[in-house]
Amino acid sequence: MRFDTTHEYYFNDACVHYNAEHDTLMICSHGESTDRLLIEGLDKKAIDRFRLELNKEALENVNDKELST
Repeated sequence: MRFDTTHEYYFNDACVHYNAEHDTLMICSHGESTDRLLIEGLDKKAIDRFRLELNKEALENVNDKELST
């Protein structure tokens, strides 16, 4: 994007898929209608950084009780 903009979307029961061959992230919802959002130009390094951030947040939010079960 070459302009400052924000778009907000809501997906009911969303699925997230990544296609490395096309550097594309796809977010879709299934149900009465199949809505899809495709974001192109995300290389594997960007996806890996995002995945690591999510993993880090998840680990930081784990409490001792969850670790012992």
